[in-house]
Amino acid sequence: MIFGRHPVLDALASPHVEVSLVRFAKGTPPQDRKALQTAGRAEDVPLEEVTRDELSRWTHAARHDQGVAARVRLLEVTEVEAFLAAATGRNARKPLRLLALDGVTNSQNVGMVVRSVVGAGLEGLVWPTVGQPWVNGLVVRAAVGSVFACPILRCETLVGGLAALQAAGFEVYGLDSGGDAGLFDVEPAHRSVFVLGSEARGLSEEVAGQLDHRLSIPMAGPLESLNVAVAAGLVAYHAAGLTRGARR
Repeated sequence: MIFGRHPVLDALASPHVEVSLVRFAKGTPPQDRKALQTAGRAEDVPLEEVTRDELSRWTHAARHDQGVAARVRLLEVTEVEAFLAAATGRNARKPLRLLALDGVTNSQNVGMVVRSVVGAGLEGLVWPTVGQPWVNGLVVRAAVGSVFACPILRCETLVGGLAALQAAGFEVYGLDSGGDAGLFDVEPAHRSVFVLGSEARGLSEEVAGQLDHRLSIPMAGPLESLNVAVAAGLVAYHAAGLTRGARR
């Protein structure tokens, strides 16, 4: 379920999304109604006009849905095992850099992390279905539509997903204020996954036990850590190799 005028229009225009139904509330401004109808007809998607209360019951987000919502299927979602199967053979030489979140439950933070993954061009975001919210309307809004193009590697638990990646040759880097090395002092391995924990608890004990490396983000001011979304932006761009030239 996604909601909001721009996210729904972005979904209708995206090749990475299959939209099955759009609903809008009575009283929707004429220009928004026309834009939805034009986009819906172009993609052969049914549109339904409903009461404001009906739409709110559908979205459970009356404060945020702007009177427009859609049911969608993301086409860039794959299981970790399927991703690894596709990364063998001819594709084995390609560098693969991933990001993963451990216990980050704030949907807005998750959405902003998605933006960094897409903006940096990483190969995917490891997304456990246990311990983290699945893609929802608030994630989509915070990601400003970038979640549609984000390669999502789904796993049941992060511990299981990381174990599968390590078995396929990935090195696991965990962000920790007490890390053994600084983030920008390390050249990522050919196959790497960078894990960030929640701001309140950091990395869970189970995930911390799986790490191959512990890295910290250097702080010039009197802070112990950054917001997880800000930290993820730094990590994503470094993992993608986009900070090396600037540093030199």
